[in-house]
Amino acid sequence: MIYAIIFGSILVVVLILIFVILIINYKNKYDFLYIKIKEADNNLDILLQKKEEILLKIVPILEKAKIKDIPEVIKLKSKRIDHYELYTELMEMTTEILKLIDDYEDKLDYKELDSLIELLNVNENDIRASIKYYNDNGEEINYLAHKFPSNLVKAFSHYQDVNTYKLQKREPFEILKH
Repeated sequence: MIYAIIFGSILVVVLILIFVILIINYKNKYDFLYIKIKEADNNLDILLQKKEEILLKIVPILEKAKIKDIPEVIKLKSKRIDHYELYTELMEMTTEILKLIDDYEDKLDYKELDSLIELLNVNENDIRASIKYYNDNGEEINYLAHKFPSNLVKAFSHYQDVNTYKLQKREPFEILKH
């Protein structure tokens, strides 16, 4: 009888230790994933700002060629929109500007424009990579949020689900190198 009580007590202590270790493990996993999300978010902030600056440099070249209907590229950061909206707006502006460049290629000076378009392409690839990194970690967080026992850790730690980006494909334009 005494052996059963001792064995039962040891078993309860071991089960409690395993449970505590599991909780700490999942809490650390959530924390690490949120750090990765924050890092990707900071990178996106820098990359989106850079994209906006590139677009602002392209607009005067279009204006110098007297092209009409140039989209108004304003400082979107001043509008206080989140990264999701900023990403969408910048993609739409990029598409419009590249369409104008494609339509009026005979009027444009490509000395400056070629390097800016190259910068825009490199920037867009960097944005896609950063968004993929963000989405992969966000999806992992959302997966953990619906899996036992990590959903309990989420509930008690007040972690939130993560909204992921919808990657937008840019329309292909034949912008010729001159």
